[in-house]
Amino acid sequence: MKKKFDFTAEMKEAQATKSTPQNEYLEEEKRLLGINVKELAELNDNVYGLRTDLTALVDLLGKYKLSITQDTQDQAVKFGNTVLGRFIDQIEIKCTEAEQRIVQMDNRIYLSYKAFYILIVILIALSSFLVCIIVANVEFLHSWLIWRMVAACGLIVILGITMVMLVMRILEQYR
Repeated sequence: MKKKFDFTAEMKEAQATKSTPQNEYLEEEKRLLGINVKELAELNDNVYGLRTDLTALVDLLGKYKLSITQDTQDQAVKFGNTVLGRFIDQIEIKCTEAEQRIVQMDNRIYLSYKAFYILIVILIALSSFLVCIIVANVEFLHSWLIWRMVAACGLIVILGITMVMLVMRILEQYR
């Protein structure tokens, strides 16, 4: 008698895929791709539904006419007028305050004490610088060109002061 050989164990082993990390990764990818396909199909259906709803809404808005009642228009105009009136009142108040301050100044320029003392210090520093330059260039003082320039500068200063005085008198006459 011949013995029959049982191949079932070998067949099961050949059919069963061996569990390796590469095979597990591919199975997980396959499962996730299936889920993504289902969700993409749902998303596509949702986008199609939204597109049809939006098209219908745009068509409806094209046919819709906006109308505001006369009462609402009157209220808006009243509100705008009151806001503008308040704004104009505030501007007028600020203008009168500025005019009063200008009248009180009486041709004076407001200068704080700090700014005045800073100007004095700058003037002293510039004057001392000029004296130092003159002392350093004593031989230059014998030049006729330097004295001509000093005279020209002095003449310009005198003309400038005279013009300011004349303009102030003319402006006072027209007041």
